[in-house]
Amino acid sequence: MKREKMKQTFEGWLFNRLEIVGNEQYNHVGCEGESEEFGNFLSQFVPENGMKRKVKFTIEALEGLKILEEYKKPKSYI
Repeated sequence: MKREKMKQTFEGWLFNRLEIVGNEQYNHVGCEGESEEFGNFLSQFVPENGMKRKVKFTIEALEGLKILEEYKKPKSYI
């Protein structure tokens, strides 16, 4: 398999929130950007279910932490 090198720069927010899928509750750590076109930044590296790719993360904090009460409440997906 040919090794494809991908490198993307993302400026946005990491989040940590609770999500409910069916009867299970999960801690979801993800990222989001400012524009609607941004979509899911991480999924571009593994676009289909069942895919796996070794990656290297470098993260730089651009501002202090914010606590969002809506992220503390579980978001439900049924």
